[in-house]
Order: sequence, then C-alpha cells, then structure tokens
Amino acid sequence: MDISVLEDIGLTNSEAKIYLALLELGETKVGKIIKKSGVASSVVHNSINNLVEKGLVSYVRRGKIKFYQAVSPKQILSLIEERKNNFLKVLPELDSRQKKSEEKQEAEIFKGIKGVTSMLNILIEDVRKGDDYLFFSVDIEEKNKEIQDFFWKYDVKRKDKGLIVKGLAPKQLKHLFEKRRFVKMRYTNFPILSNVSLCNDKIALFSWVDKPVGYLIKSKEITKIYRDFFNRVWKLAKPRVKEN
Repeated sequence: MDISVLEDIGLTNSEAKIYLALLELGETKVGKIIKKSGVASSVVHNSINNLVEKGLVSYVRRGKIKFYQAVSPKQILSLIEERKNNFLKVLPELDSRQKKSEEKQEAEIFKGIKGVTSMLNILIEDVRKGDDYLFFSVDIEEKNKEIQDFFWKYDVKRKDKGLIVKGLAPKQLKHLFEKRRFVKMRYTNFPILSNVSLCNDKIALFSWVDKPVGYLIKSKEITKIYRDFFNRVWKLAKPRVKEN
C-alpha cells in the first residue's frame, strides 16, 4: 500500500507504517510492532504515543505491559473532519490577515515641473464620479504661468471626472481661487499645510520651488490621517462664498 496517502493527512512515515502494522496484527505488544513495521525501536514508542494522541491507536494495560490496537480506519475520516472544522474556525482570521497584506504601501518620486504635473494626473487616474479630491493649496506665486495654466486645465479634468474638489488655503492666497468655479474653497487666518493633495487612498506631497519634486504615496492609513486633518481644518475655516 502507498503510505503517502496516510502521510498526506498528517501522519509521519513511521506513524503510517506502525498504524498499518497494527491493522494487520490486531492487539499486540511493542516488540511485534517493531518487527512488523520495520521502524527502529528508538522511534516506535514516540510514534505510538503520537498515534494514541491522534485517536488512531488505543491500548490496554495488562500488568506492566501495554497492548496496542489500531482503531477503525473510518476514524481517520473523523480526524480529517476535525482538522477541517478547526481550520474553518481560524479561516476568518486568515482572510482578515490576507486583506491587510493586500494593501501595498507604495511611494514614487517625480522630479521637475513635468514630473509633478504628471504625478497629479496619476493621482486622479482611477477615480469614480462623486469621489472627494482634497487639497491644501499650492504656495506658488501667480506669476508662474506654466503652473497656473496647469491648474486651470486640472480643474476641468477633475470636473469631467465628476470629482468633488475641496481646497484649503491661507486667506492671503484667496485671489488665486476667486475665478476657479469648479473648486470649493475655504480660507484660514492661521498657518496650515501646503502642497498636499489626496484622493481615495493616494496622497501627493510636492514642492515647486527651485527644483520641483513630488512624492506620490499609496496608503489607506496615511491618507486617512491627512483626510481627518483636512476635515477638522475645513470645519474651522471660512468659506469663499455661502455654500449650499
């Protein structure tokens, strides 16, 4: 008989040989088990004890001697069923751990004005109508035409995608947003973050000065921290106009 079938259900090679030997021998002493199974005597006692614990071998004591006997092979089905039930008990936790690992936290670096604008476009690649796009305003002067032109086009792109765009800015930058109709703005009289945009589970951190650079991070946990902070500041800030 191919004992690998018994090994597949969790028996060691020695345990499988001993169990098969006991099926043929019936109730017997250790000596005959050693001879019949071909398992070294140094291994037999430990393997028999394991089979007893697994419920596949029983014994009776007569005087000082133990006589062992294999239980019905049908008991193996019960062993398999028990293992299945035990596994089903921990399956929800295993699924939960897998889902946590599925969230890969990634970060990419973009350099130059073209790189940063490309990053902002990637930020809204996989969005759905009605998703929130939140940002802390860019601290760039209005005289930088290339960047300002990008944001005018970016407003249209976000509108076309159906994003709900909300922004926070210091009061002194209010003039940069007065004509941008597709953006809901609020302004603060106190210092806030700048150059931060987030959408779904992605967040973009960037700087335009000297050598522009941007960092695009994909992380639900990090994005949640910034989103919660944005919402707290949003409640404290004053709207550009009366909001619906």
